[in-house]
Amino acid sequence: MTQITHIKLAALKAFVVLGPSYTAAFLTDKMVWVVPTLAASSFFAASIGMTDEPLRRRIDEDVEADSGLDEGAD
Repeated sequence: MTQITHIKLAALKAFVVLGPSYTAAFLTDKMVWVVPTLAASSFFAASIGMTDEPLRRRIDEDVEADSGLDEGAD
């Protein structure tokens, strides 16, 4: 079930990026308008599907490896 959700999300992101870019290319026939449109729409596409839950960082704490770093500093 999650595979279908990922495919739908990827298709939505592709449409958000490619739709305005192809429209700008068709209407203007100039690359000077297509590239900024592509860049701006990619920012919007990157934010699609992001969750509001906080980022969980996994930190591997190794006390024994950290204590040996300062011994040979002289």
